[in-house]
Amino acid sequence: MYELTPRMEQKFRSLLAEFHKLFDGSRCSGPLLEELLVNSIKSDTHSNHHAIWVENKHDDNHDILVETNGKQHFLEIKSGTVTGKGSAKALTLSGHRLGRFDEDLFKISDYLNTSVSQIISVPYRRVDNKVGRSHFYRVTYINADILKGVSKADWVKSGKQFKATNNFGVELSLRPKMSWQVWWKIPYNLVVEKDEFNVAPNSGFFGN
Repeated sequence: MYELTPRMEQKFRSLLAEFHKLFDGSRCSGPLLEELLVNSIKSDTHSNHHAIWVENKHDDNHDILVETNGKQHFLEIKSGTVTGKGSAKALTLSGHRLGRFDEDLFKISDYLNTSVSQIISVPYRRVDNKVGRSHFYRVTYINADILKGVSKADWVKSGKQFKATNNFGVELSLRPKMSWQVWWKIPYNLVVEKDEFNVAPNSGFFGN
């Protein structure tokens, strides 16, 4: 599984800190995270990692392609939300809109099962207190294989959604009202996480 080098991680933290000097109200969004991560990968000139990214290309296979030591790594970049505690702790991610498959659960399952993209998720939390505002991020890695393993027979209609759970315990949902967008709720013990970091300690803003 592909991971950022320590030099890349440090650059990523510094770029997020610069972002929050300009925008202190909310998280850095997915498309911007892509650009910051590409710049971070390219910043480590000693690693021989080559990142290829085309802005807004919406490739189904990847957001960023990294080539290193003759191997290709297909990466999707997402923000993500962490919920729950203990054994109920999970990372929730949204994926591609799959309306082009015309509600065919067999084709949708086949598409999801053949994806080769690893996900890098950067969940966020904001803390406001008497001394100011802080923005906390954490880089996490999700292996593509744990998101696979669903068949047409696994999907069950639940309200306005279709839901399925694979053998890893990952809960998948399809949301027809959102052009059949896929969502994953991933048990947190399946996630490879790095240390949480604060990029805007005590920014001086307090309110809302």
